[in-house]
Amino acid sequence: MATWDSPRHDAYSPALTAAHGFVQPAGGGAPSLSPEFNFTLYAANDRLTAGSCFSHGRVAVSYGGVAVGEKGACRAGAPGRGSTAEVGAAARGVGVRLPDGLRRRLETELRWGAAEFAVEARLFRDRDEETHSPVLLWCKAAGPQLPLQPLRCRAFTGSEV
Repeated sequence: MATWDSPRHDAYSPALTAAHGFVQPAGGGAPSLSPEFNFTLYAANDRLTAGSCFSHGRVAVSYGGVAVGEKGACRAGAPGRGSTAEVGAAARGVGVRLPDGLRRRLETELRWGAAEFAVEARLFRDRDEETHSPVLLWCKAAGPQLPLQPLRCRAFTGSEV
């Protein structure tokens, strides 16, 4: 049964617009990296009778099973009934250490515009209450590349997980 807060009538997809901080500094070794990611989150609301707003969100990014961006935030968004909205989001990693093979693979994929990151986002409806059924998104984000090609997310609420 769909609830009023259910994301079943919504569609979400992220487009990775920038990824920085993966270039290994000269000097060798296994340095820690501080990658930064910028996304555009597309939110579409298929409801004909109500808007679908969220006050803020939290974003985490991983590559090859390794967390590379955990300090993320998403601005507020409110697609009206039957419409879409574009919302900016960003994530940053601090002290990230990738195994050499994984780091080389990522560097190659970034050069070719073929890197794919796993993105987890939590969208909250009330700025003061983060425990009330956030919308949880599990997505893949490819790129950065032009033209942007957002991939659709799987979306759940706390009552649907």
